[in-house]
Amino acid sequence: MHIKRIALQGFKTYKEATVIDLLSPNTNVVVGRNGSGKSNFFAAIRFVLSDAYTQMSREERQGLIHEGSGTVMSAYVEIVFDNTDRRFPIEKDEIVIRRTIGLKKDDYSINHRSAQRSDIMNLLESAGFSRSNPYYIVPQGRITALTNAKDSERLQLLKEVAGAQVFEQKLKQSLKEMEASNKQREKIDEMLSFIEERLDDLNSEKEELKKFQEFEREKKFLEYTLYDREMKEIDEQIESIDSQHTKDIDDNTDEVIELEKREAQTLQIEELLSELKSRLSVLKVDKNQCDSDLNDLLVELAKQEEIVAELKNEATSIRKEVSSENNELKQLQSEIQENESKLSEEAPVLKSLKDTEKLLKDQLNELTGRQRTLYSKEGRKSQFRSRQDRDNWLGENIKQMESRIKEKKTDLDSSKSQHEQLAQQVKEVDIEISKIQDILTGEDSKKETTEIFKNVTDAKKQYSDLIDERKQLWRNEARQRAIIDSAFEELQKANGYVAETMDRTQSTGLESVKRIAERLGLVGVYGPLGELIEVNQKYKTAAEVIAGNSLFHVVVDNDNTASTIMEELVREKSGRVTFMPLNRLSPKNQVYPARKDCVPLIQKMAFDETYQAAVNQVYGKAVVTISLDVGSQIAREYKLTAITLDGDRADKKGVLTGGYRDHKRSRIDSLSIQRRRKHEYDEAKSVLHELKRKIEAIDQKITAANSSVSNAQRKYDILMLSKEPLRVKLLKLQNDKLNYQQEIRSIISIIESDERIISQYELQNQSYKDELESDFQKGLTSNEINELQTVSMKIVKLEKESSEAALLLTKKELELSSIESELKEKLYPRRDQLSSRVEVFKDEISESNQRQAQDKLKNIETEVEELTSKGEKLNKELEEISTDLESKNRALDKINDDKKKFSKKLSSFQKTAEKNISKKSLLVNRREDVSKKIRELGVLPEEAFTKFIGLDAEKLLRNLNSVNKKLTKYDHINRKALEQYLNFSKQHDELVERRKESDKSKESIENLIQVLEKRKNNAITRTFKNLSEGFSEIFEKLVPAGVGKLIMQNKDDTADQVTLMTQNNRDEDDDEIMTDAFDNDDSSIDNYSGISIQVSFNSKSDEQQRIEQLSGGQKSLCAIALILAIQKCDPAPFYLFDEIDANLDTQYRTDVAALIHKLSANAQFICTTFRPELLNIANKYYGIMYNKKISKVSEINKEEAMSFIEDQQQQAS
Repeated sequence: MHIKRIALQGFKTYKEATVIDLLSPNTNVVVGRNGSGKSNFFAAIRFVLSDAYTQMSREERQGLIHEGSGTVMSAYVEIVFDNTDRRFPIEKDEIVIRRTIGLKKDDYSINHRSAQRSDIMNLLESAGFSRSNPYYIVPQGRITALTNAKDSERLQLLKEVAGAQVFEQKLKQSLKEMEASNKQREKIDEMLSFIEERLDDLNSEKEELKKFQEFEREKKFLEYTLYDREMKEIDEQIESIDSQHTKDIDDNTDEVIELEKREAQTLQIEELLSELKSRLSVLKVDKNQCDSDLNDLLVELAKQEEIVAELKNEATSIRKEVSSENNELKQLQSEIQENESKLSEEAPVLKSLKDTEKLLKDQLNELTGRQRTLYSKEGRKSQFRSRQDRDNWLGENIKQMESRIKEKKTDLDSSKSQHEQLAQQVKEVDIEISKIQDILTGEDSKKETTEIFKNVTDAKKQYSDLIDERKQLWRNEARQRAIIDSAFEELQKANGYVAETMDRTQSTGLESVKRIAERLGLVGVYGPLGELIEVNQKYKTAAEVIAGNSLFHVVVDNDNTASTIMEELVREKSGRVTFMPLNRLSPKNQVYPARKDCVPLIQKMAFDETYQAAVNQVYGKAVVTISLDVGSQIAREYKLTAITLDGDRADKKGVLTGGYRDHKRSRIDSLSIQRRRKHEYDEAKSVLHELKRKIEAIDQKITAANSSVSNAQRKYDILMLSKEPLRVKLLKLQNDKLNYQQEIRSIISIIESDERIISQYELQNQSYKDELESDFQKGLTSNEINELQTVSMKIVKLEKESSEAALLLTKKELELSSIESELKEKLYPRRDQLSSRVEVFKDEISESNQRQAQDKLKNIETEVEELTSKGEKLNKELEEISTDLESKNRALDKINDDKKKFSKKLSSFQKTAEKNISKKSLLVNRREDVSKKIRELGVLPEEAFTKFIGLDAEKLLRNLNSVNKKLTKYDHINRKALEQYLNFSKQHDELVERRKESDKSKESIENLIQVLEKRKNNAITRTFKNLSEGFSEIFEKLVPAGVGKLIMQNKDDTADQVTLMTQNNRDEDDDEIMTDAFDNDDSSIDNYSGISIQVSFNSKSDEQQRIEQLSGGQKSLCAIALILAIQKCDPAPFYLFDEIDANLDTQYRTDVAALIHKLSANAQFICTTFRPELLNIANKYYGIMYNKKISKVSEINKEEAMSFIEDQQQQAS
């Protein structure tokens, strides 16, 4: 077993979480500068494993928690042990022990489970850590303390190592037990002395007691005879009173019956009055609501009539405007058609004129070209000298002309291509126009518009219907609130009737129980017993008399519920209540008599089986009898409680109760009314809750419907707005079409012009070619001259005809252009505008708007008629209820008058009955007293019933007085002398036995003390032997040339008898001397004053020096040898050495390091040092760094550790 890992945080200078993992199971060395936290590291281990940090104050705990920058509220140290060898008795390979400390806590845990400090110490002790040997942890200063220790302190150390403290604790405990035993024996001796004296006194009192008992016996006989006669007289008087009471009841039975009838009638009429008032209240609410609704509807009717009229006027106005617009549209369409027809008709004429003009121009151009050619030919006779010059000039002109022809043909192709594009654009525009016209005026468009408008109408209707439905629910809610108010008022009255039948504290308590049960959510509170049962009206009086206040006892499921409510009642001081916990009630099953003149009362009740135990508890022993006489007989015979239908009662002890009862307010009736009113009130609240739920639901529906209306209207508006851009686009497309057509006409003109020019150019070019092939002449030929004259004449004629044709064409083009411009700029836009307006007007005068308004008007008129009819019915009902109320009040007044008459007759009977009952009650109490006195006489022999039966009362009294005088002579006598004598004798025997046991206990304790003393001396002797041998052996290993030994000093400074030498130079005689010295009874460990150390460092035979004579390094070596000897005597699994080599010379540091290395084969060592010797034998190295008041530990290698030691030594030098 060894330490495997150490983790700490917040402990002293170790603020942050620090983990030292995978420690070597052999030797580990920790290095660090002074003040870096090495000692705090060792203190952390001691904090968990040793007794060094126990029972700390708040300040001491604060001192262990890091106090640097940043708040640290707690610290912990965790040590993980390798337990593969199972040295700890736990079946785990790792054992984790952790201690956490804070300002107000100090907690331990084992394997992350909470534990006590004693559990930690016991676990460590089971693994070999001795509480008596703390030297497996050697902190700084421990070596110096041992070096400078006195002989007596070393002796005390020996006692600790030997475990003498354990024996001393047991001795102290034994001495305490001895002292307690002695005190107990003293008390027993005192008690024995007192009891023996008292027994002597009681022995003499027994004879007088016998005489006294004889006179006392005669006195009891006389008293019994007197009491028995008085009991019989009382029974006769009670029987007489009961007979007279029965006779009085029979005499007043008719009045009681009539009064009960009147009471029943009163309750019935009051119930009817209550219902009528409630109904009247509801009708008033309905009437007010009806009047209010009617007024609102009349206002709405007037508004709706105005709306219908406005819609009619608006529709008329719109129709007129639509008619005017339609007429204008028709006129426009006729005019457009006329102009379009005119354009169509004039188009062939225009084409004919164009063709004529073209033909004339072509002819004119051809003739003009020929004329120009002839003139040019005629002029060239003087222009050129030779044919070659002419041909060269013609060749150049031919080239130029062919180039012009080519250019013109290119322009002509471009114009034709442009013409085709424009024609295609016109087709596309026609298609787009057709689509838009279909969208605007097609069947699908009309259908979509109609459908969306219908959706708007339907959504508005649904919204309106929901609003009307909510108004109706609001009216119902107001009506239901009135019903609840009325029901609550009746419930309060019923609660008042119930409260009148009990005292104030009980009434307050019952109200508090209901409130507390609701507040705490207690489901096991069932309510008062009277609310849980239903009684046949015939047996109501009997049930009420039997139960009494038990009717108001609260039935609960168990006593925990009762306790909870009672605690709240006490805390709030909220009245008084009696509970009936069902889990505690276990009434016996009652056997009833099989007789026809009685019936069990519980059989005439109805109740839930859950409350069976509570009902049996109250009514289980009650039977209803036909008369009080029969009831008395049954009660005595069957041990039951008998009761008549009138409420007269007979108990099993013979007590009779009854007489006149006040029938004004029955508890059961009150509870029944309260239960009914409560049910009505709860039902009314339930209806109101359902109405509120419906109102909330319809509010959500209205919100959704309003959203639907908005969405539908938005879709309609979007549709209407979406058509406007289409109309604008249609107008634009129509204009574009006209523009394209205009451009096409222009392009056609250009094409025609280009074709004429090309024709002229070709003629001219052909002329040049023909001339090029002809002979060179100085003038025109005769034919050419004639041709020139003819051409000139034709040109004049054609120019005239062409001019006339051009004039006609221009005139016709202007005329048609004017028509087209009027269509494009005036007629077409106006037609589209009127068409759009007509569509809008058609939507505005939609029949659905008017129909919807008319329907709403009819609905309002129907509602007005219905509310008017309803108001008339309500007025009629109000009159009938008011009349009925007056009639019922008159009947109630009459019944109350009759009740007064019967009550007056019964008042005298009541007074007599009360006097008789009071007298009977006194007699019953007296009978109880006499019966009690007879019982106090105790069990009497048979002689007592007959001995004085023949004496009259006077003689009995004289004899009783005579016996009492004789008894006065024995007033001083101890009437319990015999009993006391027996008791004291028994106590005497018990004390004698206890004295013997105490003597045995004392002897056992004395023997135990002797054994403990001997064991303690033996333990110290054995430990000293082992310690001395170990010290000599280890010292010899550290100083091979020297010798060392421990010497026990006695108080007389004669140490020679008990010197224990080293293993090499002691013989058997030495052992015998030592053993005899300690085994001698007179030689206790208390006779020795200390342990001294004598060593020699350079010879085994020279005179040895005492430790006080050695140098500091030699003293430290002796101290280390002593510590290692202690560990050899009591080995531990691991050792912590904090700078134990600090004061040693180099030679001895090497020897100590070698010894630790040897010992580490069987144990783990964790050491701190500033010297290199321990580093040479270590297996793992750890360095402690200190920065900003925070320490950190990390694993380093040997070279780093050596370098660190060297740096420290250089800084020290």
